[in-house]
Amino acid sequence: MTSRWHNALSLALILAILLFILAPILVLIFSAFDGGNIFRFPPRAYSLRWFEEAFNHPEYKSSLWISTLLGVISTVLSVSLASLAAFGLVRGKPAYRLVMEVLLLAPLTLPLVVWAIALLSIYAQLGINGTLPGLILAHVTITIPFAARIMIATFDEIDPRLEAAAKSLGASPLRVLQRITLPLAMPGLLSSTAIAFLVSFNDVVVTTLIAGAGWITFPVRTFSRLRTEGIDPTTIAIGAMIVAFTIGLVVVGQRLFQLTRRF
Repeated sequence: MTSRWHNALSLALILAILLFILAPILVLIFSAFDGGNIFRFPPRAYSLRWFEEAFNHPEYKSSLWISTLLGVISTVLSVSLASLAAFGLVRGKPAYRLVMEVLLLAPLTLPLVVWAIALLSIYAQLGINGTLPGLILAHVTITIPFAARIMIATFDEIDPRLEAAAKSLGASPLRVLQRITLPLAMPGLLSSTAIAFLVSFNDVVVTTLIAGAGWITFPVRTFSRLRTEGIDPTTIAIGAMIVAFTIGLVVVGQRLFQLTRRF
């Protein structure tokens, strides 16, 4: 009996903590379906009106395209560079591996605003502040640590004897990479790609300081509208869609590729 009460109490405590954490998200999602002209919870009448308004808003559509373009380019670059660095550190086993790992993960140790100010100072001297290349480099800087962490763990799990066996059978290094290394590393590559894209797409701090007036991303546009016009139903609907997209991507990554374990 004591054990059953203990289990029930533990379950109730876990559910209470989860409810406390998820309450703001639940309020956001339910409020997005309200048909009224102002933010209110609980909803009085359910409607998809504000989702339609969000999709038809020209400024949001433009910023969504910029965020997608920026996220794709920066993700490809960061995952490629992180994979090369991780492969060299794991397979090469250099004496300075620990130092290099610390340097790769360094952006995670400081607040993003510190990196944004530092990048802003460098970009001002290089003359690339407010440009797309500068914004891409900034996003690569903040996404590489996430990709590198996942890829280092991925390559650590791949048995190097499989690659050695393929080489002993006459396979070229390129063939080994195509038939052995990449297929085994694919779950890690997909997981790091998902994480890097989400970090890039959702960034506000770095993008706000680095981006110019012509490269306003989706989160920055949403945040700016919140500051100038307050909370409006269109912004709430957009927030609900971002939350749903992020949760869906994380769930798929966890189910298929054990994303959290690799991260």
